[in-house]
Amino acid sequence: MSADPASAGPVGTDLLTEDRGLRLVRITAGLLCAFGAIVMVVAFFRYLTVFPGATVLAIVLQLPLLLVGFVLLRLLRPVRSPPLLWAAAATTWGGTAAIGCALLANQGLAALWAKTAGPAFASNWSNSLSAPLNEEALKLCGVIMVVLAAPGLIKGPLDGMIFGALTGLGFQVVENVTYGLDNIVQSGATDPTQAVTSSWLLRLATAVGSHWAMTAVAGTGIGYLVARGLSRSNVIVALGYLASAMAMHLLFDAPHPAIGVKVTVNVVIVGVLYITLNDTYLTRARGVLARLADQHQITGEESVHLLKRGYRRWQLRGASSDAERARRLARQRAILERVEEEAA
Repeated sequence: MSADPASAGPVGTDLLTEDRGLRLVRITAGLLCAFGAIVMVVAFFRYLTVFPGATVLAIVLQLPLLLVGFVLLRLLRPVRSPPLLWAAAATTWGGTAAIGCALLANQGLAALWAKTAGPAFASNWSNSLSAPLNEEALKLCGVIMVVLAAPGLIKGPLDGMIFGALTGLGFQVVENVTYGLDNIVQSGATDPTQAVTSSWLLRLATAVGSHWAMTAVAGTGIGYLVARGLSRSNVIVALGYLASAMAMHLLFDAPHPAIGVKVTVNVVIVGVLYITLNDTYLTRARGVLARLADQHQITGEESVHLLKRGYRRWQLRGASSDAERARRLARQRAILERVEEEAA
């Protein structure tokens, strides 16, 4: 008969407390996602009743961005893609909890800008000033939720960047749908299909520099904190990443710069950051494999090729039996987990 974990001494108590903590975080995240989804449904359901065809079109037009973006962002993580479940969870947070809460926060901030700076200023700058403050913070909470709900999944800055990008993608897709629906009314509702299509084309042109890129930068700071700890200097660095994301968002929403300038600046920032982090990560990972090869824990061939997804698939396909395939898969995972832990 097995012992009750609660009566197994301090270790059992700690494990039980940790398990309860994980459940609490996951339940809280689920409830916030449900709340955000309800807010969005309440705010935009009337479009479905009045313009059903255009509403469905606005949603369908965003599905390629969601699917292609989701696949590509997962592949951007070198060596191994993040788990499908948690990647989907981060994307869901962005498309429900973050955008639902942001909708409420933006309404409050818009009223604040109008009262403090006047209607003329608010009409030009309300969105540009409100969105960077609350939307980036709310999206970043999705990365923090992953850190808390799946300990050990985000190990360093590159992981934080990928999960930030996925969270931003979810936000971006749902926001694009709302822009299409709002454009129906703004264009006088004379041609709902044309209004949705024109909005889609504009959002498509700016997609590569939008929310996924901003939150990728902010998420990098969370990964940095996870890898290096909550010291004062590290928190300042993480806040610097968040401030950079907010500045990217401010530029993107500002009424004056040309669209091409906005997109180019954001793409360059996130591109340079990704290349730097990716190169650093792969250099460290190769160093770990080389050390394991020197210690005769892996073969020379593995030290050169094991980081490649294609090589690992080739290894598995070459197995002579299911048991051999399972053994090779377990070996790959064990080695890569060690590499990822040390390279983060």
